[in-house]
Amino acid sequence: MVESIGENVEEVKEGEIVVPVFLANCEECLDCKSKKSNICTKFPFSVIPGMPRDGTSRFMDSKGEVLHNFFGVSSFAEYTVVDITHLIKITHDIPVDKACLLSCGVSTGTYFTLFNVESP
Repeated sequence: MVESIGENVEEVKEGEIVVPVFLANCEECLDCKSKKSNICTKFPFSVIPGMPRDGTSRFMDSKGEVLHNFFGVSSFAEYTVVDITHLIKITHDIPVDKACLLSCGVSTGTYFTLFNVESP
């Protein structure tokens, strides 16, 4: 659930239900508009250690050292700061305990289930 928003954020409101996803979505490029892909051309997946697209971190440890976002969303944290391109809004008719599966858990596990991938 959106606890609070930063200035100039208009896409979500406090109290809305969202799911963080590590693959960004601009909703503008051909890939994002396509039903065949979820790989955004405008904001491609980056292996740069967990920094939002502006290159800054909102997290620091007790010594003031910068902490990185895990896959840009830090979904294992109780609270996190997530770029709007990494959020999917969930309508109130979808139960939260089911909506959470839309993040990486199901999308990762589905591949192995559908394609019967065996571990080496």
